[in-house]
Amino acid sequence: MNDDDFRDILRLPLGDRSLAGTTQEGRDLMFAELAGVDLSGADFYWASFHEANLAGAVLRDCDLRGAILNGANLTGADLRGASLGLDNLGGSTDLHGADLTAADLRGADLSGAEFLSARLVGADLRGARALTLLPDRPTRLSGADLTAARLEGAELTGATYDDTTRWPARFDPERAGLIRRRQNSNVRRPR
Repeated sequence: MNDDDFRDILRLPLGDRSLAGTTQEGRDLMFAELAGVDLSGADFYWASFHEANLAGAVLRDCDLRGAILNGANLTGADLRGASLGLDNLGGSTDLHGADLTAADLRGADLSGAEFLSARLVGADLRGARALTLLPDRPTRLSGADLTAARLEGAELTGATYDDTTRWPARFDPERAGLIRRRQNSNVRRPR
């Protein structure tokens, strides 16, 4: 890549609210620099945030169904009440390899989202819903690191994990209704 390849990358300053509450369906935001930006209430249905920097961004109540967030930096992001579940066609929100360290996902809808090899260390998932709405589209946590994540009150019934998934101390995934899959049995390549 050369410098010309980066001229169309969206960069917004810390605290910017210009996209809050707007409709951005299907928008290409690959590699966007949106750290600390307030995007609350925006409609990002089918948007692409591949490798975007959303550290500390406010994505509260955003529609992220069907979005691609593979490799995105969401450390400390506020995703309270966000919709990260299946889109209207049964397609998933992909967070393959995303970093959600210390992200706030309280009350978020994660039903059918794919957190394959995602980092959720210290993330707050209290009250989050990861229900399996379609039998072949469960929430996938294979290879995810949920060390020190807050899972009290999270609805995880039917979500899948594998032997490489890391959990908070004393958390029993089977007691919480999760389904163990053999390693790599449900891993899809990122789009």
